[in-house]
Amino acid sequence: MKCLLVIDMQEDYVGDSRNVKMYPYKAKELIQSINDKILEYPNESVIYIVNRFFWEIGRKPKKLVDGLSVVSNNVFEKRKASCFSNKKLSEYLQNINASELELVGVDGNYCVSASAIGGITNQYKILFNESLVGVGNYNKFKRTKKKLEEMGVVFMP
Repeated sequence: MKCLLVIDMQEDYVGDSRNVKMYPYKAKELIQSINDKILEYPNESVIYIVNRFFWEIGRKPKKLVDGLSVVSNNVFEKRKASCFSNKKLSEYLQNINASELELVGVDGNYCVSASAIGGITNQYKILFNESLVGVGNYNKFKRTKKKLEEMGVVFMP
């Protein structure tokens, strides 16, 4: 089964009140494009990943960005860069016989790339949808992309 992993599309990183210098993504376009991609998948195959650092545990839960289509209750929290640090996500993917994962979200140099590496390590075919991944530093991303390609990640335009 093929699944869509929507990574870190939360208010902190792509919302209107985010730190734009730190997170310079074209948020509105990215959200709309990801919403269009979500429509291509059955609801149960759409999985949302939110980042919550260990020091934020006592605070209110992280919120997916306003305007993002949420079509399932498949929301998994992570505390490290790779979404595969959450064992419940790994269990869910095994239970639904996932074999191929398309990654979208932010940031291509950090959590999305770390999740791509985690997916490859866990024997998944990883599709990195470059047009649906926000990247803050394109010079760094050239190196990141080369490394991921060498590991077997498939890049989509």
